[in-house]
Amino acid sequence: MFQWRVILLSALAVLLQIAGLLSLALPDRYEGPILYALNEGHSIYSLDGLGALLLLVGCFVAWSAGAIWQRQMHDSE
Repeated sequence: MFQWRVILLSALAVLLQIAGLLSLALPDRYEGPILYALNEGHSIYSLDGLGALLLLVGCFVAWSAGAIWQRQMHDSE
């Protein structure tokens, strides 16, 4: 029995997390303007914030897919 909603949410979660990790791994010259300068060697750029947001949304979507799957499994018993 395929549960398309769970499969689509899981795929979306994986894509969001990959996009978030890729945006965090970009070199400094591609990350946009500095949001917060910690010291002369470390800064938080705009794409770092976007990457963190994408990871959080991806985790929430993955958790939602798991909750939907678990609810459907308990309802089918």
